[in-house]
Amino acid sequence: MPNHPFFSFHFHKHSKTPLNVQLFEQLQTAILHGALLQGDQLVSLREMKAITGCSLETVKKAYDLLARHEWVEARHGKGYFLTAKARQLRRSDYLPLSDIPLYSLADSTPPPGDDLLRRLRSAFADSVHVLTEQAGRKKNRRMEAADAYSAHLNRRGVPASPERLLLFNRSTSAFTFMAQQLIKKAEIVFVEEYHYPVFSAMLKHSGITVKAMPLDREGIDPEALEAATSLGAPGWLLINPHHHFPTGISYSRKRKQYVLEWAERNGVKLLENDHHGDLWFRKPSRTLCQLGLETGHAVPVYTFHSFSKTLGRDLQLGALLLPKQLPEKERERLRQLVSLTGAEPSLLILEAVVSLLNDPWFSEVYLAERRSLFFARWQCLLQEQQQALPAHARLLPIKGGLNTWIEWGSPGTRAAEQENRVITLLREEGLELTGGQSFRLPDEPEGLIRRPAVRFPLSPLDKRELSYWLHRLGAVLLR
Repeated sequence: MPNHPFFSFHFHKHSKTPLNVQLFEQLQTAILHGALLQGDQLVSLREMKAITGCSLETVKKAYDLLARHEWVEARHGKGYFLTAKARQLRRSDYLPLSDIPLYSLADSTPPPGDDLLRRLRSAFADSVHVLTEQAGRKKNRRMEAADAYSAHLNRRGVPASPERLLLFNRSTSAFTFMAQQLIKKAEIVFVEEYHYPVFSAMLKHSGITVKAMPLDREGIDPEALEAATSLGAPGWLLINPHHHFPTGISYSRKRKQYVLEWAERNGVKLLENDHHGDLWFRKPSRTLCQLGLETGHAVPVYTFHSFSKTLGRDLQLGALLLPKQLPEKERERLRQLVSLTGAEPSLLILEAVVSLLNDPWFSEVYLAERRSLFFARWQCLLQEQQQALPAHARLLPIKGGLNTWIEWGSPGTRAAEQENRVITLLREEGLELTGGQSFRLPDEPEGLIRRPAVRFPLSPLDKRELSYWLHRLGAVLLR
């Protein structure tokens, strides 16, 4: 079969609308967007049968409907060709490079692969007996899980030990625990200007004051941070220095050292969110808690880690690593609070994860393949950006993670308006992206100057689809 542009068909077999009519309607969309064509010729009946999975009779009826509505004309012995009407309709629409499958990229966590699912299924089956064990044995299993998880964090570059590790049923539970048990209501928390909005909402819900700090390409902006500190030092800084969400940037070593020095100088505690930390491209970045130990900074660093980003979105398991400076008595108090609040993970999930962490296949094969996959997608975007994006747009460099960040235009006060326009146009074509405004504090002052931007995930799209949508985004930015 010739390599025609990809198009995603979706049929509702229980619909009152006949299949041939559903196919006819979707073929109209495909024609408008240049898919399934070689020049002005539509693919043959047999090719369309293979592409759609419909019967030859259904395809023939759909093509007859196209002819009846003057979209195509049949030429004996040659095939089906677009009419002048169809060509005019195509010209009146802004043509993309290919088809338009509908994608929602609100969450870019990839689905687990078949091999991982088989291993998880086996691990869950082998672990069911833990539900009937005595309380003492269950406690030992949680300690064994903390050992295995700590070893994994150390391989990533987080200097963890089981006695400082608290495990939760999800990373957001770990953050909620921090907001309710460790951060005082009277304290101020600085966050990066683009951040995970759920965290800032949790802080505000707990009555904590949140202030956003601007970012540059190396991380949080030092001048802005110093200026804000001069007006009142915060108690905490929530920071996402590795594969930052949503921009994808990784802080430079120099910027991390500055953050540690600033925190030590002002008596600030650090909350390091390392949710994409396992997904580096070439080598793992030094975490703040690791760099602090190496450079002798006595800054309390609390580190979050999410396992669902490397496994699967619905396999919820998060961890909070407490700083070395925290006394043993306080660590034990917090551990008991986690248990009392019901935030501990299920023993079934813990046993399955321990099984994976103790299997060399997981770190040497599975995680390595995941990193290679996302690195290849990133390389694809790099190769396409000059042809796809206009001169006023830029793709931020990344060193790992699940997404990158695309900014365009000049800094101004109408960034949110421009983002909404672009997102609306792309949604009409079949792609849902998230704009920069979604990752900012909702009560930021009017007239804030910034560049419009969108988060551009590396998954679940394949290389071909990545290239297509990057070109479409570039075309929309020229309108």
